[in-house]
Amino acid sequence: MSLPTTQSNFAQVRAIAATYIEYPFIEQGDSATKIYHMICKMARSDYDATDVDLDDTMASASSAGVIALPFAADSSAYFVGDFNHRPVDGGMVEFERIFANIPATRESFSGTTAYSFPGNKADATDGVVRTISGVSNAGEITTLTCTNTVSVGDAFSYTVSTSSTSGGATFNRTTAGFTYALAGTTSSVVKMPAISILTTFESGQLTELTIQPRSQKSIATGSVTDFTYYLPGVTGGISTFSDVTETDTFAPFSATTGEAANVLSVLTIPDANTYNAQVTAADYLVIESSVTRWMGNIIQRADVKVRAL
Repeated sequence: MSLPTTQSNFAQVRAIAATYIEYPFIEQGDSATKIYHMICKMARSDYDATDVDLDDTMASASSAGVIALPFAADSSAYFVGDFNHRPVDGGMVEFERIFANIPATRESFSGTTAYSFPGNKADATDGVVRTISGVSNAGEITTLTCTNTVSVGDAFSYTVSTSSTSGGATFNRTTAGFTYALAGTTSSVVKMPAISILTTFESGQLTELTIQPRSQKSIATGSVTDFTYYLPGVTGGISTFSDVTETDTFAPFSATTGEAANVLSVLTIPDANTYNAQVTAADYLVIESSVTRWMGNIIQRADVKVRAL
C-alpha cells in the first residue's frame, strides 16, 4: 500500500469558482473603479501572509501570488490584503485575496445636513445713494419721496434734514439712522417707521444697502461630499500617510480679535461682501473634512459641502 502524497501545486495559491469583480461606486457614476475578489485555496501548512505585499499590483499571476489570474491583468489594481481565512477539508485553507484600483475623485449627494449659516452686519455707507426730494409724516409712518429700488422689508440707511421758523428764529433738525421699508413702499416712495421732522424739508438721502443685515440662521440643507483617494508612493506628491491632510473648513472669524464670528461685517474674514458674492455665485462651503483608510494603504479624504445661503 502506497503512502499518501501532497501534490506540489497544493502549496500554491489557486483562485476558485466564487471569484468575482465588484464595482463599488457604479451607482455614483464611477464604472471604472474595480475591486477584484479572488476566492483562493491552498495547503494550510504552506500559507504565508507575506507572499504578496501591500501595494503589489495585479499585473500578472506571479505578482498577484496565484497560479493563474481569473481576470485580465490590471497593473493599476493594488493588493489590499487577504481576508476571511477558514480551514477546509484536506488540510487546506480558503481565503479572499483582494486587489483594488485607486478610486477616481467623485462627488456624491450626502443627504440633508443641519448647518448654521453666518449672519450679516450691513455697512450703512455701502450701497447706492438716492436723493430724497420730500418727506412727510402720517401717524406712525414717515414717507420719503425719491426714485428708489428698495422693496418692502429691505433695510436701508437715511439722512433727512428739516427746519421750522418760530418767532423769527429758524430751527434745524437732521435725523439719520438705519431702518427698513414698510408696506406701501413703491418705486417712487419709501414708507418707514415714523421719525421726528420739522415743518420744512431741506434735503435728504437714502442708501440702498449692498448687503442686507440678517442674523445667523440654522437650517437643514442638502449636502454633497467630495471623495479623493491617494496611495502613498504611487499618487504624485504623496509619499506617506501624513502627506494627506484635511481640507480647511469654512470658519469665519474676526480680523481684529481672531475669534469665531457668527455675524459677518467689514471686519471679518470673509467679510460680508465676499460671502455675499459666494451666495450669489452658488458656491459650496466645506463644512467637514476627514481622512481615513479606504482599503489596504489607499487613503480616502471626504469633504462635506453645503451651498452658501
